[in-house]
Amino acid sequence: MTKPRLPRFYVYLLLGERGEIYTGYTADIRRRFKEHNSGVNKGWTRGRRWRLLAVRCFLDRHSALLVERQLKRSKYEKRNWIRQERSRIRKLCTRHGVKHRSA
Repeated sequence: MTKPRLPRFYVYLLLGERGEIYTGYTADIRRRFKEHNSGVNKGWTRGRRWRLLAVRCFLDRHSALLVERQLKRSKYEKRNWIRQERSRIRKLCTRHGVKHRSA
């Protein structure tokens, strides 16, 4: 018998090829990332190649939307998020013996 999955909502930062940073929210991070990098996307991210810079998972939609709004309003919060994410990735790589290249 399979356990039911908890709902997941993601807040993410994308890094564009020209150095711009996009903040978004979604319930399906894989699908959304593919949409951003496809020519089908009609929004602000259309026509650019994007890399996933940081992502965090939330169990409720409300929390994810609050964090997304906070990141969109504050450059400081965005920079802090990126710094924390790089630190977390570096620690994971060190723990598992993997070389890490900072972006």
